[in-house]
Amino acid sequence: MTSKIISIICDFDGTLGADMISFLLQKHGVDVPSFWNHITEMVQGDGWDPAQAYMHELLNYAQSGKIELTRERLRELGSMLPLYPGIPELFPGLRKFIKTDSKLKAVPIELEYYIISGGLEQMIRGTKVAQHVNGIFGCEFQYDTVGRASAVKRTISFTEKTKFVYAINKGIEPEEIFKNPYLVNDAVKADERRIPFEQMIYIGDGPSDIPCMSMIKQHLGEGIGVCERGQTFQKGYELARGGRLSVGPYSADYRKTSDMRKALEAILVARGAKVDIELRKHVVEAPKH
Repeated sequence: MTSKIISIICDFDGTLGADMISFLLQKHGVDVPSFWNHITEMVQGDGWDPAQAYMHELLNYAQSGKIELTRERLRELGSMLPLYPGIPELFPGLRKFIKTDSKLKAVPIELEYYIISGGLEQMIRGTKVAQHVNGIFGCEFQYDTVGRASAVKRTISFTEKTKFVYAINKGIEPEEIFKNPYLVNDAVKADERRIPFEQMIYIGDGPSDIPCMSMIKQHLGEGIGVCERGQTFQKGYELARGGRLSVGPYSADYRKTSDMRKALEAILVARGAKVDIELRKHVVEAPKH
C-alpha cells in the first residue's frame, strides 16, 4: 500500500534553534565554556557518553543549587529559547504549501514533523515548535514528587537517534517506544510500514545526525545539512564531503525567501510527484459491462 505521508525529521540544537543547554546555563549565570570543557574531559578522558555526561553534570549543578532543574523551569526556558529565522512559521507554511502549490494540490499527501534531539525534551516542549510537530524524541530526567529532576531517565546519542527513525517508519508513537523500546524490532513488511524511508527528509547540522542521514539517504530519502547561525560551514561541509547529504549545507534560515525554504519546497514537489505516480499505479479501473 502506498503511503501518502511525507515526514520531515529535524534535529534541534543548531538546526532549529540555539543550543539549549548553553542557554539554560547562561540563564543561571554559569560559565558555559567551563561546563563544556569539563564535559569534553569526561568524554575523552573517562569514556562518558556525551548525553549522559551533560545530564549527570546538570543534576550535580541542580543539587548544589547552581541551577533550577524542574519540569516547569525547563519548559519556561524553552519558551524563551531563541529560534532561527522562519521557525516555527515553517511548519504551518509547508503544510499550506502542499495544499496550494499547483503541482501538489491535487495529490492527497500529508506532511508530518518529528524532532529527534540529544537535547532536553521538556525544553523542546516549551518552545513554539512543539505545537506543530507530531512527535518529540529527546533526553529526559526522572522527576520527584515536587517536580525536581532526580535522575537521568533517558538519553539520546548518535546511533540511538536511528531507533526513533525506525519507530517513525513503522508507525510507533513516542509514548509506545519509550515504554517498550523493543517494539522497534518487530518485523513489519516494507509495504506495511507507515512512512517509507524514501518519504523522509532529515534536517541536521552536525556529527550526531550522521547515522540518521546516512541511513535515510541509503534508503533513498533526503538528508539536508544546515549550518548553525553564527558558525562556519565546517560541520556542514564535513557532512557533504562524506556523502551524507542530498543537498546543502544551507544557512539555518527557514524564511520564505531563503535557499533552505526553497530547497524544502522543491523536495516536497519531487516527493509528492513520486507518491502521485505510485497512487495512480494502484488505481484499478472498474469493469465495464
